[in-house]
Amino acid sequence: MRAGLGGRMDGRGGTARTKVARRDWIEAAYRELARAGERGVAITALAARLGVTKGSFYWHFTDRGELMAALLDRWAHERTDEMLGLALGSTADPRERLRRIQALGRDIAPVDRAMRLWAQHEPAAEEAVRHADRALLGHISACLEQLGCDPDDARLRALLMLRAWAGGYLVPSPPGDDARMLDLLLPDPPVTES
Repeated sequence: MRAGLGGRMDGRGGTARTKVARRDWIEAAYRELARAGERGVAITALAARLGVTKGSFYWHFTDRGELMAALLDRWAHERTDEMLGLALGSTADPRERLRRIQALGRDIAPVDRAMRLWAQHEPAAEEAVRHADRALLGHISACLEQLGCDPDDARLRALLMLRAWAGGYLVPSPPGDDARMLDLLLPDPPVTES
């Protein structure tokens, strides 16, 4: 006996209904994207992880392409809105905001890596990465300008920071070096006259 749409066998020959929303599929796919990359996001495997049939997937999505587009939206939201919102938080200190962005970047490194690899062969993923990077670079540059950098220098330092952070999952640094690296990329504090 097959389980019904969105259900699974309950062990007694009946169907146990599992409520799985569209967002559950997206979150499960997002975790799989971080773990195994874009090619690892498979409907059958996701259904098994969620404890539902593939029919549940087709209740929420027309095909895998629609799920992958939802993943791009999910990542772009986390990468820009959530990351910058958390970085801004309640502090006006640009150095602290940059430290927060750096720390959050480490937290999302697995999915960031997966997105950048996906972007190498998928134009929609490439555009999502480019859009998110532009937003992040704009914020980093603004912080650096607040710290006294001229706009061209701020833009270049911001790019160096993003490259260092994005490459951090490939070349991990020993504990404590991340903070020192950020300090090297920040302008010297202004000299106060006494």
